[in-house]
Amino acid sequence: MHLRGLVLDYLHTLQARGVQRLAVDDDARGILRSWMLAAKRGYQPAPVPMPLQPEQAEPSAAGEPESSPKLDVDLSEPVPAEPQVQEEDIPFFRPGGSNAEEAWANMRRLLPAWAPLRQLGTLREKAVLPQGNTMADIVFVGDAPGYHDEKAGLPFQGDAGGKLDGMLKAMGLTREQVYITHLVKFRPAQPRQTLNTRPPSDKELLFSRPVVDFELQLVQPRVIVALGVIAARGLLQQRNLPLAAYQERTWDFNGIPVVVTHHPSYLLRTSDLGERRRLWEEMLHVMEMAGLPINDKQRGYFLPKA
Repeated sequence: MHLRGLVLDYLHTLQARGVQRLAVDDDARGILRSWMLAAKRGYQPAPVPMPLQPEQAEPSAAGEPESSPKLDVDLSEPVPAEPQVQEEDIPFFRPGGSNAEEAWANMRRLLPAWAPLRQLGTLREKAVLPQGNTMADIVFVGDAPGYHDEKAGLPFQGDAGGKLDGMLKAMGLTREQVYITHLVKFRPAQPRQTLNTRPPSDKELLFSRPVVDFELQLVQPRVIVALGVIAARGLLQQRNLPLAAYQERTWDFNGIPVVVTHHPSYLLRTSDLGERRRLWEEMLHVMEMAGLPINDKQRGYFLPKA
């Protein structure tokens, strides 16, 4: 995907959140205007290529990304949709191997340079490979790595990773007992990127899904936990559903049940005990499907004290 597809996907995300104006610099404003005019005239403008990996600046002393020039672009009008990826365009990921051990080794060796993902031109260079037990009963799937994941080379680091570790501890588990992965194994790229992270695009998710399919075929867990609505949409291909709709039922991925819940970062943003209780009930459901024992203390988390 070129820069046009990346930006349009991001603008759609902002519109869904109710954002109507966006601060950009003058060059970006001109490019956006040309794309809008081209869409109205019914032809595709020449793509603006995006570097394989933008230059990463060091985080500022305050730990915040540098600010951009302030010029408003109106997002109240519909943003033109990026053309849909055809099923025949989605690549296959089959690293080969005469046994599971060789297959895992081949995946870790081949994935960082796998051409279908590298040629998108919208992902950063460093692969963040999965972690945990390749014969686990429970698999946790997120959408894409962030800054701290990329830096450590491991999934779910930083504050959100700490929340996931807390969830696992409450379940009586450790990272070594479960399998943790992302749908997209590379951090989505942005110009002048520092700590900031964007959601993966539809094309990035679709082109990465065969890798996750390969992983799940090898692990064969009893249950999959999709962490957040983007991971759920990428895994289950029900892209228009909100998170609440995913949470209403147990889904299926190639015969494996899927439970959808909040991304661990949600726990950093809410103190609502009702929402935390619902998330924990979803984890109790996961434990039941995985055949794990549940004690009275675990069942009583977040319940009113007698």
